[in-house]
Amino acid sequence: MSRLRRFLNALPNRLLFTHMLVAITVLFVAALMVLVLQAPLRTETMVQRMVEWLQPTITLARSNFADVLTTTDGAATERFLDYLRSQADAQNARILLVTQPVGAIVFDSGEQLAGKTWTPGAHHTFNPAPRRMRAGAMMPMMNEATRGAVNLNGNAWYYVSTVLLPLHDGSLDMVVLKPQPGMLRAMGEAIAELPRGILLGGLLALGVAIFLLSRWTAGTVTRSLAPLMAGTQALAAGNLAYRVDAAHVSLDEVHALASSFNQMADRVQQSQQAQRDFIANVSHDLKTPLTSIQGYSQALLDGTAAGAAVQQRAALIISQEAQRLTYLVEEVIDLARLENGGLHLHLEPVDANELGAELVDSSLPRYEASGVTLTWRPAPEPVPLLADAARLRRALTNLLDNALEHTPSPGEVTLTVEATELGAQVQFTITDTGAGIPAEEIGRIWERFYRVDRARTERRGSGLGLAIVKEIGEAHGGEAGVTSVVGQGSRFWLKLPAKVENGAKVGVADHTR
Repeated sequence: MSRLRRFLNALPNRLLFTHMLVAITVLFVAALMVLVLQAPLRTETMVQRMVEWLQPTITLARSNFADVLTTTDGAATERFLDYLRSQADAQNARILLVTQPVGAIVFDSGEQLAGKTWTPGAHHTFNPAPRRMRAGAMMPMMNEATRGAVNLNGNAWYYVSTVLLPLHDGSLDMVVLKPQPGMLRAMGEAIAELPRGILLGGLLALGVAIFLLSRWTAGTVTRSLAPLMAGTQALAAGNLAYRVDAAHVSLDEVHALASSFNQMADRVQQSQQAQRDFIANVSHDLKTPLTSIQGYSQALLDGTAAGAAVQQRAALIISQEAQRLTYLVEEVIDLARLENGGLHLHLEPVDANELGAELVDSSLPRYEASGVTLTWRPAPEPVPLLADAARLRRALTNLLDNALEHTPSPGEVTLTVEATELGAQVQFTITDTGAGIPAEEIGRIWERFYRVDRARTERRGSGLGLAIVKEIGEAHGGEAGVTSVVGQGSRFWLKLPAKVENGAKVGVADHTR
């Protein structure tokens, strides 16, 4: 049992066994159907053979035992009856002698019906075709024959009868009967009629064909799956660059699986790369302020920073760098909470125009200091929102800071508020005239700590701003997006569900995404 289990646990063996089992079952069912459909033909063939056998039997009985039929010689009569019994055994049939018109059964080769009355069921009369004995000779035709079906002692039989000898007041009929075969018996008879050599040879050839076809099918599947198995082992071993060559996979389903595997490998590789970037960026962003704090605090401790002015500057830098560390840690924690759905949103009615105006006023000093123009384009009508004002303000501030960071002087950044989709959505759009984002980078700008231009180490952004924008937008039931053309600038947008007139909100499922 354990060996069979080990055999079936292997995919090629299981496929081989299953395919062979299915093929054999289908062939068996097809054979049964053929036998069922051929039942009338087999019945007709059986009756026809009974007719063909009855003609020479009648002829021989008339010629060899004519005296028996006209005399009362007991020994001759017994010889005649023995002859009929031998013929019945040879044909696996049953022979009756019936006197007509009374239907009295005077002889039964089965030794059961003698003395009873012959009552045939549905039948019809026909003229048998003459049987050819040898070239140019025909066996004399017997008189009209009758064929039909009858029930004897609860069993169904087919019969053929004809007149054996005319009598002065009727006739003596010979009746040949064969039982109606059941399904299993009919199958056995049909198989028995086939030549033994042809039957065994056909079964052997069929078995070999099924085995070879099943093995080819199993081999095709396993060969197609082999690259995938190798790929999973390669990924488990750390080879994230492994890709399955889907072009050489023949099966459509396995081809789709190979494509999915390659997509999964791409995402795993990107995720691991993002994780490495995350660790590297966090280390860098933490190291810079910590180095400043350590240096200036050491200067204060060992007296290097002498004088009130120098000490005041050292303390200011330590405070600024500590605030920078605090801001970075808070952003990492907030992003983790947003991604895990653990950050609670305090939804309240907000006017998008008012919020945009506040952001423009608070951002103008930074823009003026950088020589970049900030343009404000509010919606013509008040645009109500149901949102967490503080989180939404932070997301839009991150977008404005990102635009300022990547727009050189004298550039321009435009903040636009508009109602879209027949007032069901509110869209904040920040358009800049910066360098733009390459097409291959657009898909990654929403990742944590990802920077388009890694060479610009003087940029003081945490690299979390756009990731936070995306998460805050999705937490509100909205979405963030970007379109960009290199050399012309970028267009970031944040689309949120609007608040409808009856106070319900559109698209926000709960307060705690």
